[in-house]
Amino acid sequence: MDRNTPTFISLTGENSHKIVIPPGQGSFSIGTKNMSKGKYDVLVMEGSAINWDVFNEMYTPHGKQNADRYPNGDWPRFFYYSGDDTGFIQWSEKRRIENLNWAPIGPMRADLSKADIYELSIHATANPIELILSENIKKLHLSGNLANIQIKASPGTTLVQFAPDTGTAADNNYSLPEFPSLQIASSVHVDNTVIGAAVDCSSLLQFKNIQSLNLSGNITNLQAIAQLHELEYLGLRTMPDLTGMPALKIWQKLKSFIGWNIEETQGKILQQELKKLLKEREMEYSSVSKLRKKIWFTTEYGIPFTNWEGKNAKIATKAYKSALKVIGKAKTEAEVEQAIIELIDLINTLSNIETVEREDTGTAVGQLVASSRLDLPQELAAQWFDDRRDF
Repeated sequence: MDRNTPTFISLTGENSHKIVIPPGQGSFSIGTKNMSKGKYDVLVMEGSAINWDVFNEMYTPHGKQNADRYPNGDWPRFFYYSGDDTGFIQWSEKRRIENLNWAPIGPMRADLSKADIYELSIHATANPIELILSENIKKLHLSGNLANIQIKASPGTTLVQFAPDTGTAADNNYSLPEFPSLQIASSVHVDNTVIGAAVDCSSLLQFKNIQSLNLSGNITNLQAIAQLHELEYLGLRTMPDLTGMPALKIWQKLKSFIGWNIEETQGKILQQELKKLLKEREMEYSSVSKLRKKIWFTTEYGIPFTNWEGKNAKIATKAYKSALKVIGKAKTEAEVEQAIIELIDLINTLSNIETVEREDTGTAVGQLVASSRLDLPQELAAQWFDDRRDF
C-alpha cells in the first residue's frame, strides 16, 4: 500500500472504500455511517459485514521487507472501531491486534476468549455490553457508562483503566461498579474529569491486589486507599482536592510516588513526607511538583463558555483566557477591574446571549476575580458584572 496514494479496499464489497493513508499513520479507524460520532478513515453502513481479511495484504515498510514473519500483514497496529461487527475477534486469532479501541453501538454480547488482542478499550453508552475476554488481553480500558459493561471472564488482564462518565452519578460522588472478574488486576488507573462528580476511592477496595495505582481528576474519599496494603507505585495527577490523603509512610512497600499538578496545601505536606521517606528507604523515581491553588483547577478546566455553540464559544473562551493571564499578573484592584471590563465589553458585542449564557458570564467573572492574588470579595465581582453588562 503506497502512502498518500488513493487506494481501493474491499472492506464491505468489491473495492467498496477508497482510502488515503498519510506516511507515519499506524492506525486505522472504521465508523458506522449516521451513527458514529467523530472522524474516521472509512464509514460502513449499519449491519454491513466487514471483511477483516482485507488487512492481510497491508504492510508497513518493515513488514513488507519481512513478509515471511507477517503472513497476514502488519498494518495497522491500532484499530479504532465504532460498530457491531465482531469479525475482528476471529481474525485476531491469526493476526495479533496490538491495540483495539471498540465502541459497540447496539447491545453487545461477545466471546473474545480466543482473541489475540494485547490492549482492548471498550466504550459504553446506553446499551449493555457483555464480554468474555482471553488470557491474551493484558490491558483493559473501560470508559463511558461503566454500569452497562459486564466482564464475565478476564484471566490475563493485569492492568485496568477506568474513565467513567460520572455524569451518571446520582449525587456528587460516583462509585465504580463491581467487576469480580477484574479483581486480580495488579495495576489500576482511574481517569476522571477535573470538574464534576468525584470518583469515590472506596469502590477501589474491590481490587485487593493493587500494586500500582494512578488517579487523576476529581477523586474523593482518598483515606480509603490506606487499605491497599500491597501498594508499591502511586501516582496522583491533576487533582484539585486531596482531602483525606493518607500519609505516605503507611505503605510499607511503596517504591515510587508521583504527585503532579495537584492542590498545593496537601501537596506541600506530601513534599515533606516524600523528602523524609527518601531518607529512610531506597525508592525509584519519585517527585511532587506543579502545586496549584484550588481556584486554578476551576479557571483552567471549568471555563463556562466551552458549552456555548458556534463562534461565540471560541470568542468568549479566548477572551476569558486573556483576562486570566492579565489578572494572574495584576498587582492592583484597578488592573483586575479593567480585565473584567474588557471581557464583559466583548461579551456585550456577541449576538443571541440567552439567560444561560448570561449566567455563564457571571460565573466566569466570579472565577476570574477569585483567581487574583489580591483576595478580592465576590461581591465586587458581582458589582462589576452588573454595572458593565447590557444583556
